[in-house]
Amino acid sequence: MITHLSDADYKRVFMATSSGMCLFFKNLCPHCLNMEKVMEKFSARMPDVRLYAIDAETNPVAVEECDAQRAPTLVVIKAGKVVAAKAGLMNPKEMVAFYERA
Repeated sequence: MITHLSDADYKRVFMATSSGMCLFFKNLCPHCLNMEKVMEKFSARMPDVRLYAIDAETNPVAVEECDAQRAPTLVVIKAGKVVAAKAGLMNPKEMVAFYERA
């Protein structure tokens, strides 16, 4: 399950997350919609990783602070901190590898 966050709450949620992945998306972006499906498949392989999403069009503070200038962008959260970011498409296997390398 993907939890949607905003500028108002993302910092608090990230700080309380030991392992997570966040998708910065735009509502009309077809690649972003695809990445949501990939995140669901990723979740089946990595059930202990919390999944989040932030609308990049309505949350400019989170976009700036997480350096998510392009949608879709995925950020990895470990021990309450953003430790890696990557823009573009990935398949579930690539997403698992990206998360594990971070």
